[in-house]
Amino acid sequence: MHFGRFRARSIAVPGHLLLPHLAIFIQCLYLVPCPTLIIMQIQRLNMDNSWHIRIGHMSLLIDPWLEGKEIDFFPWFNTQWHRTKPIDYTAVPDYHAVLITQKYPDHFHKQTLLRLKPECIIAPSSIETQIKTLLPSAKVISLDKRNTECTLNGVQIHWYPSRRKIDPIYDAFLIRDEHESIFLAPHGYEIEDMDKTIHTPVTLLICPFNHYQLPVVLGGTVSPGIQGLIQMAQKLDPKQIVATHDEDKHARGLVSKLARIKRTKVSDLSSISILSGRILDLTDYKPVTL
Repeated sequence: MHFGRFRARSIAVPGHLLLPHLAIFIQCLYLVPCPTLIIMQIQRLNMDNSWHIRIGHMSLLIDPWLEGKEIDFFPWFNTQWHRTKPIDYTAVPDYHAVLITQKYPDHFHKQTLLRLKPECIIAPSSIETQIKTLLPSAKVISLDKRNTECTLNGVQIHWYPSRRKIDPIYDAFLIRDEHESIFLAPHGYEIEDMDKTIHTPVTLLICPFNHYQLPVVLGGTVSPGIQGLIQMAQKLDPKQIVATHDEDKHARGLVSKLARIKRTKVSDLSSISILSGRILDLTDYKPVTL
């Protein structure tokens, strides 16, 4: 007699002893679930640029900002805060490390980090000293031109610097294992800056859809909008694309008075062939498995 790969040998066992064991065995076949490996999962933590991602056996919090304000230099210069309440701290999923993508306070949000108290932080070397002062017990993995990548639980995190030499400087990251990859560009990324060694297609592109422009003396283009999105899609050939850093936040100060913002709706992209069928519209805090 066969049960899948198992063979019941013909041995002299009284029926009243054999049948209960067979019943338990068959019951276990139906009741015990096989473990499922989540290859990639993403979840918004706010409606701006805070994420939880799981790829392979590694999970990250990206740019967590879950309370309070962002203040650039002085309140009169730029103060912003969320219009939509972020996820509650008690609902933050487990994670192995925090990835801080940029040195600015809407990415490197000290108030949130003090609440989270992460054990491991991956960040640009420009803020290493600040992180160690803020969280002296945390392990800090710094990325810069001498050390452009690190590996965590079998997943590689590669830093792609902008060619800009003066602020504001906006970098990008490639997160990948042997099966899946995420290209993360919270402020877009110049096509000529992209490394030819990036393996395409990437599984997921996370980047802004809105166009955000400041006067040149304050940094110029903060987010490149649809044209930047199209260029990255052409270069990376992503299977799916998700918008980030596009929240319509409350704002006051000089920056908000001078900013010119052109907001993009997902419906605006349906007629663009390179983007058609790739846009993943995430409007809540539910995790999504890709």
